[in-house]
Amino acid sequence: MNFRTILLTLTMLLLPTVLALNAGDGPKVPPVKRIKVRLTAYWCGQDPDTSRFKSSTGYTLKSGRTCAVDPKIIPYGSIVVVDGKEFKAIDTGTAVIAKKASRGKLPVVDLFYKTERQAMVALGNMPMHPWVEIR
Repeated sequence: MNFRTILLTLTMLLLPTVLALNAGDGPKVPPVKRIKVRLTAYWCGQDPDTSRFKSSTGYTLKSGRTCAVDPKIIPYGSIVVVDGKEFKAIDTGTAVIAKKASRGKLPVVDLFYKTERQAMVALGNMPMHPWVEIR
């Protein structure tokens, strides 16, 4: 057997394995959902839970990085991208679920901040009714 014959034989034997391995390669990109929302904010101290930086799901609230959502519309753990900034959906509230800020028309995304001032500055730099990406 010469070198060419050996190489051809090996190629024919290994090719199905290589093709099968490559078929599942590549990063799994979660589907992106875009929805229009009413953006609001809340801050530490508005109720006993936020005073301890605890969300309704038990996770720790992080200023400028977490938000409250209606979990029927935006599942907990989702990343909500607002104006290019990412927030993790870990909290909810009755006003968020009732869509109170949008008078029942749009889903509400309530961004968490440490202070009222931080919340007002952040909201002042974002649209009131943005399109957001849900990942």
